[in-house]
Amino acid sequence: MLLRHYGDTDFITGLRAIAALMVVAVHTRAFDGFGPIGETASDNGKYGVQIFFVISGYTIAATYLKAGRFGPYFIRRLMRIAPLYYIAVLVFFGLIASGAMVAPYFMQLYGSEADAYNLLMHLSFLSAWDARIANSLIGVEWTIPVEIFWYAALPFLLAWRSTPRSFAMMFFGLLILSGLTRAAGELWLPKHAAHFMPTTYGAYFFLGAWCHHMRAQMTDTPGFAAHRWLLAGYVVFALALLTKTGMSAALMAVATALIIVSYRVRPDGVQLLRSRPFMLVGSISYSIYLWHLLVVYLCVRIMGGTYAALPDLAKFLLVSGATIALSVVTYRLIERPTNALGRRLSDRMTV
Repeated sequence: MLLRHYGDTDFITGLRAIAALMVVAVHTRAFDGFGPIGETASDNGKYGVQIFFVISGYTIAATYLKAGRFGPYFIRRLMRIAPLYYIAVLVFFGLIASGAMVAPYFMQLYGSEADAYNLLMHLSFLSAWDARIANSLIGVEWTIPVEIFWYAALPFLLAWRSTPRSFAMMFFGLLILSGLTRAAGELWLPKHAAHFMPTTYGAYFFLGAWCHHMRAQMTDTPGFAAHRWLLAGYVVFALALLTKTGMSAALMAVATALIIVSYRVRPDGVQLLRSRPFMLVGSISYSIYLWHLLVVYLCVRIMGGTYAALPDLAKFLLVSGATIALSVVTYRLIERPTNALGRRLSDRMTV
């Protein structure tokens, strides 16, 4: 089976589908043909990353609290993300080093190379700390070391999630850390360095972890108007996607948090996020995220001017369809077996 099922939180898999397709949209300029609003929607597709970060925070809290110990939890999370990432890094590294693929934008920007240092930093998940190579191979890989960093760090902060006061203190502390990182980026670090650094994004992960606490609490709270908060989440999502407020990243995170806390399964209602297409795309969203720029490259290489002449929406549909097909294969051959291995290793460590 391809679909990942998590009971009443299956909708989170649907959110992953939206996040992955948003990232594909920004790299294919999917909606540019629909005027200024369409161009804004294409631009704001990059904030699918914020959806992933908030969801990751939720997942970290759920898996760590269930495991009860750091070791079993961390090996499971590591095996979820590392094997496919390593394969993607090696594929892109080989294509670039051999000259089969032109050096990506950030590699050209910083004058870096596909050398042993670049490869070692990527494989050790340290690439985020060196802007020159942080996003130099795949074109989206900068987020993976960010995820690994917070996989390791966030469990030690979860003790602060127990009360609204402690949550607010830690949350604003992480916002200050983000601000200091961005200030250092403006004053001393290379261009874009703060954008790639894990310390910029801690508040998103902590917000996701707080959502895990709040969802459990609100489930047992009489009078909680879940449908109203869910509607608010959808409205905020639309604002984040379709407007240029300068706060789209924060709004996307808030929308994701509202949806996670308030979404409820209704047997008699339409469950779009839990529908089979959304569940399928969400289940293979990690593969889609890592492979879609390879598919773009192959389309350009194989189709040439024909691809360039396609309407932007057609490019999005073509790339999405081909990436989904490829991702089904890599999910079956790589993700599912290594995920299962991670669960077995975690269980052995727990015993």
